[in-house]
Amino acid sequence: MKKNGLLVGLTAAFLFAAAAPAAAQYYAFGKNKVQYENFDWLTLKGEHVEIFYYPQEEPIARLALILAEESYQDLSAKFQHEVPRMIPLIVYSSHHHFEQTNVSPFFVPEGVQGFTEFMKGRVVLPYTGSFAEFQHVLHHEMVHVFQFSIMEESYKKHRRASYLVPPLWFSEGLAEYWSTKWDAQGTMVVSDMVLEGSLPQINEFWKYDGTFTVYKLGQSLCQYIGETYGQDALRRLYTELHREDSFEKLIQRVTGVPARRVSEDWILAMKRRYFPEVKDRGTLATMAQDRAVSQGVNLKPVAVPDTTILGGNRYLFISARSGYTNIYSATYRGTERNVKSVVRGQRGAQFESFHPFQSRIDVSRGGELAFVSKWSGRDALFIMDLAKREVVFRSHVEDLISLASPAWSRDGTKIAFSGLRASGQSDLYVMRRDTGEVTRLTNDYYADSDPTWSPDGTEIAFSSDRTRYGKEGHHNLFLIDVESLDVRYLTCGPWTDQTPTWSPDGSRIAFASDRDGMYEIYTVNREGNGARAARILGATLDPAWLPDGKSFLFTGFNRGGFGIYQMPVGTPAPGDSFSLDTALAQGPPQWSWDETLARSTEAPSKYQAHYGLDLIQGGISAAATENVSEGFQGAFSDLLGNRLYYFQVGNTAQQASEILSRMNLAVWNVRREHRWNYGFGVFHSAGNFVDIVGDDYFERRAGGSLIASYPFSRFRRIDGSMSLYYDKKDRFGGLFEREGLLATHSISIVSDNTLWFPTGPRDGSRLNVTGSITTNLTSGRNESVTLLADIRRYFRVSQWTSVAVRLQGRASEGADPQRFVMGGSLSMRGYPRRYFEGTRMAMANVEYRFPLLDHVVLGVPFRGFGLPGLEGAAFADAGSAWEKFESMPRPKGSFGIGLRMNLLGYMVLRYDFAKRTDFERVQPGWEREFYLGFDY
Repeated sequence: MKKNGLLVGLTAAFLFAAAAPAAAQYYAFGKNKVQYENFDWLTLKGEHVEIFYYPQEEPIARLALILAEESYQDLSAKFQHEVPRMIPLIVYSSHHHFEQTNVSPFFVPEGVQGFTEFMKGRVVLPYTGSFAEFQHVLHHEMVHVFQFSIMEESYKKHRRASYLVPPLWFSEGLAEYWSTKWDAQGTMVVSDMVLEGSLPQINEFWKYDGTFTVYKLGQSLCQYIGETYGQDALRRLYTELHREDSFEKLIQRVTGVPARRVSEDWILAMKRRYFPEVKDRGTLATMAQDRAVSQGVNLKPVAVPDTTILGGNRYLFISARSGYTNIYSATYRGTERNVKSVVRGQRGAQFESFHPFQSRIDVSRGGELAFVSKWSGRDALFIMDLAKREVVFRSHVEDLISLASPAWSRDGTKIAFSGLRASGQSDLYVMRRDTGEVTRLTNDYYADSDPTWSPDGTEIAFSSDRTRYGKEGHHNLFLIDVESLDVRYLTCGPWTDQTPTWSPDGSRIAFASDRDGMYEIYTVNREGNGARAARILGATLDPAWLPDGKSFLFTGFNRGGFGIYQMPVGTPAPGDSFSLDTALAQGPPQWSWDETLARSTEAPSKYQAHYGLDLIQGGISAAATENVSEGFQGAFSDLLGNRLYYFQVGNTAQQASEILSRMNLAVWNVRREHRWNYGFGVFHSAGNFVDIVGDDYFERRAGGSLIASYPFSRFRRIDGSMSLYYDKKDRFGGLFEREGLLATHSISIVSDNTLWFPTGPRDGSRLNVTGSITTNLTSGRNESVTLLADIRRYFRVSQWTSVAVRLQGRASEGADPQRFVMGGSLSMRGYPRRYFEGTRMAMANVEYRFPLLDHVVLGVPFRGFGLPGLEGAAFADAGSAWEKFESMPRPKGSFGIGLRMNLLGYMVLRYDFAKRTDFERVQPGWEREFYLGFDY
């Protein structure tokens, strides 16, 4: 569930409106959500659901409406509830398009396949090429719609001082349980925890919040509750939320059994289910050799052919071991010191994402690495010369949004890959290496993926849901003749076969399959006769043959992480062989979209922007050193989140006669549907204020502003603003008076590719260079000219430690220059806030960041309530501030240690111990300071 993010936009809009000359004082970092496409939105309206879509994806939109209405009927019966308003469902034809949505201002990670927003009940999801997966995600999100609707109705009927919110494991677990069957992914997660003895009690599920694990733990427990206490028990756990003040008490009310007993019984049931697996299976440690020693996420291995300059003793794989996702090279010795980064991802526009869970990599016999990466809003195909470590080819493919799993032909002249069009079609393609010419091999709505060439170059094996079992989400293996384009079954059955890879001699294809309930590796020949490669506890995936054809690399799941392993190809055990059922594998697929789409007759309509209230609240709005206004503020936006109206009303009157003259008003319109994000507004403010150095003054402003932002990529952008306004400013005591028409311009260059830990950045870099000028058009003088530069770099020392360096300088000139202050936890530690002040400022900080405690669990009276962990910092600061007419004074400094703890994910509690120094002597005693805020 995503939080409503309009507060971010409101704060930014207010800062622009309130104090244009302070543009250099308030600046921001952060990555960018880029709107690469200009979507022309249409709508389709059903009885309970309204679909929002763009023309290229109309078949998907019609499919979504049919599936959503079917889902509504199913869930209405299960929950015994009717949603009282039309449900808006926004559909994108690819995940790349989905990532551009403005319904949520937050980034949408690749692992998120849909979300439901609670303010307006909007459901947002992409089509990623698979009919069954789309149906699953849509039904999952519709469960959330009913959950929110029931909670809203309950809260209105049963007024209480506080309301019980169901834990994440239950809300997501129920959505999974009622939208899909228990599958190999669930078995992979839960069986691993059972066999490792780490399956948690219900009151420990919170430790996995925000991960895929909590979905599958919740699904397993919901399935157990439904099968043991009846499906109606799951409904009552929502409809009776108002009756208890804890979810554990509610479980006991509904089931009649204490929550701890339910938890223990479920754990026992899981042990009975998975312990028997130990009898007939070996472990990864006993049956395979560990090749990537780091724990975490290591995926998609591929052997480097022995014909390359690198020789045949290395392999490549994709890993997020550093926090960033990179492509690595390693030897078969299995030691960490032999692991080297080949392509560094997630730091710049060219290599924004390698899609490690969806896309394989491949190396030609000539030593060229082929891989896919997101670049400028779409996927591109890249070829790197491994000997030179240079990209020798990169290209988008016309009409394709997403690409995956490039595979070299044996002679190195062609690359096969899968591609997703804006229409949602996922097909197979071949590109010639010399000319870049692309040929389409399949053309339909079946999900074709994971191509691999036969050594003779005549056929391509691939995985697809074009099987007769595809509508239920199953995938089998197929062979396509590259010349005739004839397609035939290689495997056939109600299971998923994926990631095929051809052996060097062409006699066998290795692949992963869940046909026995868990992902395992099998081999099969061209006639469809094959066998299981080995019986191993835990999931085994992504097989990749070694050049000798006697063993293969693969991904193994163990102890909650993915590792790279090597295993010889042995003789299959009795009972592990299989043959293709030729009677089933005959003719075309037994299902298609046509039978479903034939029921769709609704006429589309042009999207009309209707605005709804997002936020209204009272309180105090302020920039830290400028106008303060008591009143209320609010925001309206359209359903797509592309257009935002913001308003603020306040008053600083100190007596009745000033109510009109000191009325503060601001109205803004912000547009976010294009790559250029911009806004314009008008404002009036008046009142007595205190500036950054504590001086009192009166100021009245009235005028308008324009703001704009253009992102070059996810990591770089340019921001600008222009304001024209009447300004009257009087410093109390008559030291300064100004009245006239002022114009302010500011521009910022921002770069940010940082990797965040719970308390702040740990890797990457940040840059902000901002300049602003305020001109008095009445007098013709410059009121202020301000320049700011802030450079931050984070150097990883180890997996969990880093050194952070910040260099910052500011300067301002003019009749009314900007004044800067330093001191306190976010600048010069050990000194009071505003200890340093001037129109010039320079500062340098260095800090070593390291973990102290992984988790902090509180006992009585908090009953096992946990905090994320405790981190430490050792720091040194130096800086000074001065006036224009002064020379830069000798800097002062400080050094010390600090403690950091993230609270609820939204704030960081900081406690610093610092000593001051003038670099000749150290001041006795320690300065201590509490502060709430992330590390710089």
